Amino acid sequence: MITWDEHYELGIQSIDNQHKELVRIAGELSTLLTEAAEGDDIYDEMVRLIEELQDYTAVHFEFEETLFEKHGYPHAAEHALEHSRLIEEINELDLLAADEDQVAYGKKILNMLITWVFKHISGSDFKYRDYLIEKGVK
Repeated sequence: MITWDEHYELGIQSIDNQHKELVRIAGELSTLLTEAAEGDDIYDEMVRLIEELQDYTAVHFEFEETLFEKHGYPHAAEHALEHSRLIEEINELDLLAADEDQVAYGKKILNMLITWVFKHISGSDFKYRDYLIEKGVK
């Protein structure tokens, strides 16, 4: 089960809430994949959750990048490049291939996304935390 853990909190409520939503969606996908019995057709639900995760990730990245621009974050371009790489990776997913072995492919996608999200939060996002807090971002 994938759940939010407080040690990922940046102390910027607007961003923490968005991170929690990303984790909630990923957790829902994880639960779907874990509870699926052999041969269950979960394709439509799995694709819906992956698309929801894709959409919300784009919204979140845009939110962060807007804050960077507004407050003059000096490493904005580098951070935005990381965002672009994940979006590109997500957009290259072959969801039709997921239909052949839904649970296995779904777990592969989920592992990639979760690894990236938690690595990004605990690494790159923590780098801007103090800067934005000093600028008064809440």
